[in-house]
Amino acid sequence: MLAGYYHEASDHVPVNRSMEDARLREPTIHDIAQLARVSVGTVSNVLNSRQSVREELALRVTNAATKLGYRRNLNAASLRSNQTDTIAAVVPNIENAFFAELVSAIERLGVADRRGVMFLTTGEDEDRARRQIHGLISRRIDGLLLVPSFDFLPMIPELQRYGVPVVLLDRVEARNPLPTVAVDNRQAGRLGGNHLFEAGYRRVAFFGHGHERWILNQRREGFLDAARAASALELCPAYELSLEPAEIRETTVRILEQGARPEAIFAASNIAAKGVIPAIQSLGLKVPEDVGLLVMDDFEALTLLNPAITVVAQPSQRIAEVGWRMLRSLIDGEDLEEPHVRLLATLIVRGSTNRRSGRRSGR
Repeated sequence: MLAGYYHEASDHVPVNRSMEDARLREPTIHDIAQLARVSVGTVSNVLNSRQSVREELALRVTNAATKLGYRRNLNAASLRSNQTDTIAAVVPNIENAFFAELVSAIERLGVADRRGVMFLTTGEDEDRARRQIHGLISRRIDGLLLVPSFDFLPMIPELQRYGVPVVLLDRVEARNPLPTVAVDNRQAGRLGGNHLFEAGYRRVAFFGHGHERWILNQRREGFLDAARAASALELCPAYELSLEPAEIRETTVRILEQGARPEAIFAASNIAAKGVIPAIQSLGLKVPEDVGLLVMDDFEALTLLNPAITVVAQPSQRIAEVGWRMLRSLIDGEDLEEPHVRLLATLIVRGSTNRRSGRRSGR
């Protein structure tokens, strides 16, 4: 009780300085303390977003700072605390709907946490990624949320040497030297495959992007798990396409013009979808009558088509939240209970896989 009483008393100091003087110069935390009738320590705790201050006192400090026109000197504060209250988020691009969702979620988290967030894109280019991240480190960021470009692995040891906390999002490997958050990609592939086979499809084509990329290979393996369980493995080819929608479209047209057209397609990324959908349209095929379609990743355009497209959705908001929380723990010097988090994908069923709407027989 004595400690609590002493703390309460220390939060009230006599008014012995002129508020008029404070308004004629740049206000300080001492001026805020005097106007709010609290200690300088309480003002410091409020301005640094520490959680130990009672709501009533925090409100008085905030009101006083606003009334005096106080502007925090971020450079000086960062030198004292060795932190800048700035987190960087780096993604390959924002044309990819999933990356755009991550960026948006991270921005909201930064606002809620009163931290600045810097965003950069790497364009799937290792040299550009290296330059961008070197620049971020030189600006003394507190931590980095990173979706690596596909050729980024050579730079991982450099990130470890910087000593800046880093959490990798989405594009992970079987083994990762840095903490990671991603969807369980094998579960996602299995989830999509199971739905297609349960919907009655047998000849299902999997459109992926390369076995050497672990997360994409995991999606393929999950789909093959489902095909195997449905006794349809021999009927389900897996194609490895480029990452360019125009090339994907050309390849898809050739595949669909073959004699034994697949009954359904599992497009294993939103990039694949941007090539597959125009290919289907260019051939005059109808979905789902001529070919069923399921896409990995959800984005608005898929809901605007007729019929809307069934998807296996990644929890972008949840990935951002878990990554943010992990990074904050690392910045605070805390150990992570689980350094590698895998989240479950969800199935959103729409008209593109509804065989009951009527099918034409494939050629």
